[in-house]
Amino acid sequence: MRTHSKRRELPITTRIAYFIYQIAYHLVLPLSGLFALLRARKEPGHLYHMSHRWGLGPVGPKGAVWIYAASLGEMNAARPLVQEFLNDGHHVLLTHLSPAGFDRGVQQFGSNPRVTHLYAPFDCFWTVQLFLRRAKPAFGIVLEIEIWPAMLIEADRLSIPMFMANGNLLMNRMKRLQTWQRHGLYLYRLFEHIFTRSQDYVDRYIATGVRPENVSISGELRFDTKPDAALLNYGRDLRQTWNAHFTFMIASSVKSEEAILIKIVRDFLQAAPQARVIWVPRSPQRFDAIAKLLHSCEIPCTRRSQVTDKLKYKNKVLIGDTLGEMDFYLGLADVVFVGASFTDMGGHNIIEPLSAGCPVVMGPSTYGVDFIAKPAEKAGVFKIFDTPQAMCSYLLALNKDLPSVQIAQKKAKAFASQNSDSAKLIARNINQRNDDINGL
Repeated sequence: MRTHSKRRELPITTRIAYFIYQIAYHLVLPLSGLFALLRARKEPGHLYHMSHRWGLGPVGPKGAVWIYAASLGEMNAARPLVQEFLNDGHHVLLTHLSPAGFDRGVQQFGSNPRVTHLYAPFDCFWTVQLFLRRAKPAFGIVLEIEIWPAMLIEADRLSIPMFMANGNLLMNRMKRLQTWQRHGLYLYRLFEHIFTRSQDYVDRYIATGVRPENVSISGELRFDTKPDAALLNYGRDLRQTWNAHFTFMIASSVKSEEAILIKIVRDFLQAAPQARVIWVPRSPQRFDAIAKLLHSCEIPCTRRSQVTDKLKYKNKVLIGDTLGEMDFYLGLADVVFVGASFTDMGGHNIIEPLSAGCPVVMGPSTYGVDFIAKPAEKAGVFKIFDTPQAMCSYLLALNKDLPSVQIAQKKAKAFASQNSDSAKLIARNINQRNDDINGL
């Protein structure tokens, strides 16, 4: 195993909390099969590769770069970083928590023999140790915010350097420093280094006890993933068959804001009959619900899964009911609303639409994306609306001023291109720091 140049110890109270956590985790562990069955009702993948959860399964060659990308969002962020390490000649061990993350990892790197795909083990001290002793990674990288006590503490005990990339410690989590949950935030001290998005995030990590020299700004990894040009062009071509004057896209909407969004869609289409709407909910479980909402408002719609070579003009809304085609939908769009913002969830990722050249609008809850929303607003490619009525009025104004939309689209592309190359920076720094740890 590799050895640290310095060892990061946690407070004794946090060690005690970890001991209690392990007892509680093992007491609940016998119910893991039941939990898997319940989750499999929505995602059957929870029943696949169960041996991985016990620290077994393929781990690839020793000394690989271990990257933990818990779910779909983290895997999308990890993609350019994985590619950087592959370009440097490394083997990569990709681990995930959810089937969505696992499937996306296989989709993106399944044909590469130097990438091994695995579900992360249960967070028991012994399953994690079994996994780590079998894999013996050169170092580990955790994406964004998903940290588990055993993962970090057992890696520390085995002297495996751990790094965090695209660190995403939100302000609402800082309240935990005043409660018993502060011990979870202390775990950030176990990282050799944390690469995060802006100075606000740096300050939060330092507040948890991370040393200032162990956290730095590296930007946002998602800007390094370029849109799929073929899908974008396919969307643009299909839009011609729709004969749409102006298209408004709803992306990553959540259940709690659907009542607000359906009113926006209804009012917008009534006032702008030549405009069209694309609605892509966050969860596949909402596809049918969106269709029912639209039918209840007597708004003609169709599903992407039913479209072949053209979009019929009579259908005013296209429901995005397919996975892995976000760039196709963005190719159809002029302006994009990003969800989880008309409910107190902080908003979802706005980088994909900006990278595709689509200006973004959101509701008032944007604390989860403020690090990029604030500069995007200054660049003229992002707007926040406190009420659905104000957003609808803005969309109707854009519908009458297409030249301003085209200018904003050019600004969005320029803004995205200025914020890339985060993956190269992180990979270079991790390789250098790992060499320093090992005295190379």
